[in-house]
Amino acid sequence: MDDQQMLEAAVRKVKGWEDRPVVIEPAIPVLASPSWRGVDGEPSVARDTETEATIFIKKIHEDTGVYVDVPASFDAAIKAGEIGVGPKVLYSDAEAGLLIMEDLSAAAGWRVAGLEKCYEPDFIEAVVAARKRFADVTALTRKADVFADIETFWAVVNEKAVTVPSETAWMVDMARFAAEAMTGGAAASVPIHGDGNCSNIMWNKDGEVRLVDFDRAGNGDPLEDAGSFFVEAFAFEPEAREAYFRLFPDASETGFNRLRFYGFADDLRWGLIGAIQASTSPRRVHEFYKYSNWRFLRARMAARDPRFGERIRRAA
Repeated sequence: MDDQQMLEAAVRKVKGWEDRPVVIEPAIPVLASPSWRGVDGEPSVARDTETEATIFIKKIHEDTGVYVDVPASFDAAIKAGEIGVGPKVLYSDAEAGLLIMEDLSAAAGWRVAGLEKCYEPDFIEAVVAARKRFADVTALTRKADVFADIETFWAVVNEKAVTVPSETAWMVDMARFAAEAMTGGAAASVPIHGDGNCSNIMWNKDGEVRLVDFDRAGNGDPLEDAGSFFVEAFAFEPEAREAYFRLFPDASETGFNRLRFYGFADDLRWGLIGAIQASTSPRRVHEFYKYSNWRFLRARMAARDPRFGERIRRAA
């Protein structure tokens, strides 16, 4: 059975699609840089050739095993879909790496978010609200800890002699200092989406948002979730500070410093992931390398900020 036949067989297991005349087509362009869009799983759609109805198919790439826990990711996606925070999951097979969902596409009035949306306060508010709603689902099956991820991926970098910028070891040490300072101050662990990339947010003209791609989801500090999004959404600190103190009722200076460290750590984590993929993935493209360098650059800028040491003191 080839890939097309396998996907069609899975579509036949979706309620209401057992006998439809379908064709499997690519869904979106896959592009690691600058947005890591569609990289983890080959995206396609099943289209009913009579009604033009579509459903979305995600087939996890085998080369993502180093950083994606497929059963945990699918569990989180299912729970998000059940409460309307993510697309509704119609079929899942973790062993085969197959996830079929409702199709949030342009035809259905949805768009992938870009950085320009982050200039809109209502959009930021809707995204934060969606993340807070997801925190109320039942506990997930993995722990989310960006600092633990950094240690895991840093070990892979050294084991496989992955090419990284010369300052990476120093940045890993800075992350360790931050993690040590933040020990004991985390909020109660809750389900978090764990990936603030704007390409993982869908929006429509009615102001609704949906989170997609739950590959980094797990139980963790809600500020880790916010930090991963804020580092993407706000290039400058004043805007990040205003949004944090406006949208989080328990906001504090300590919390803001923790949020910023989580953003730094998220950049470093994705820099490591991108570098590992650039070095080890059979998909020999430059996109992984480009994305990795962009995330490393942001992490380096944060670590070299003169206020970095002061934030460590005030993040406990």
